[in-house]
Amino acid sequence: MPLSARDHAAEGARPGRRRVLFAPVPITPTKPLTPSHIKGLLWADVISRATAVLADVDHLHSHTVAVANAQTLGFWAHLDAHHPGLDFSGLDEEHIGSLYVEFQRRRDGGAFGDLSAYHEAVARDGWLHPASSRVLDLWTRRWAELGMRDPGLTARRPPPATADEVLDLLARRGLCIDHRPSGGPVYLDATRHGLPLRQIMSAGRHANYLLGLLRELAPLVGSYDSVVLACDREAVPDYTLLAKVLTDLGAAVTLVGIGRVRLGGDLKSSRHGGWEGRTAAHLAEEFLPRVGPAIYRLGVRLYYIAVLGQGDREPFRPQLLWRCMARAKRLLDRPATGTGADLPEFLARHARPHPHVDPYRLTTALLTRNRPAPGRELLEKVLI
Repeated sequence: MPLSARDHAAEGARPGRRRVLFAPVPITPTKPLTPSHIKGLLWADVISRATAVLADVDHLHSHTVAVANAQTLGFWAHLDAHHPGLDFSGLDEEHIGSLYVEFQRRRDGGAFGDLSAYHEAVARDGWLHPASSRVLDLWTRRWAELGMRDPGLTARRPPPATADEVLDLLARRGLCIDHRPSGGPVYLDATRHGLPLRQIMSAGRHANYLLGLLRELAPLVGSYDSVVLACDREAVPDYTLLAKVLTDLGAAVTLVGIGRVRLGGDLKSSRHGGWEGRTAAHLAEEFLPRVGPAIYRLGVRLYYIAVLGQGDREPFRPQLLWRCMARAKRLLDRPATGTGADLPEFLARHARPHPHVDPYRLTTALLTRNRPAPGRELLEKVLI
């Protein structure tokens, strides 16, 4: 049966409530959670949890998109070629991350080579290299320490559509230039919106992550009132293209772009290193024994969301993070004045006109002087 954008129905939706699909960009399991990752993940966690008070929210984490890409598969091939037999079970995420930086330096912009065997193993069996399996195990611990809801880090499920089904749908809608019949590549075509062509499948039939995202999202858009995408600002051009394509397929799309965190004045990608000693594991080691879980979880949200903001101008400053821990303690110690009945209206004020709650507006409201203390329900449902 041909795939359409309205073939799938949302499950468990409550009558009368809006249905929101939230799809933040997945992180590749090749490295520790750096300050930029932590920022993006905390923004995503607050968007998902706060919006869920107002609507039925499905938070999509794509295992396939996170691993079935050239960066991750190339790293696995590098490990097998240069570190055969290495036991990853006892390594921490920084050690594995240093091997990822080594891989990127060795590659230095060159081709990834033939990754078809790795891609087939992921597509057929959901296979993971032991290095990435170890990273995901460690990430599960970091998610719990940060008080984030696990969107399915280790869940392995095939996308609801095949690559051919999605490409056929796009071709029918005039959204791709398809040279497969002549053995050529496929380009996503949103030139009607003034955007450049973007290759999503090579002549060798290797798909990039955008096609993986479309395999996840295209069959679902008709089942939701709104689709909220979130990504780091470096991925905004690709996600803008994705949003236009999904809109042409019938979705109402909102895109949230989140800036990275400057480390020593730089905005380098994590593939270049520079995050050593400032990862989620180090944060937990430094703060959790001193302040406890509730203060830690609220403090990191105040810092990475309210203090750093949505942009990328502010550098990482540990002294301000300590101040946010002190502010979190004061907020938690004050008698709550809000009630559970106030929560939906309070959150709705920080959502309008968007389908999702704005984390920055929400957290900065907590830092405003002379504001009533937040109700316990807000803290427990959204912020700790």
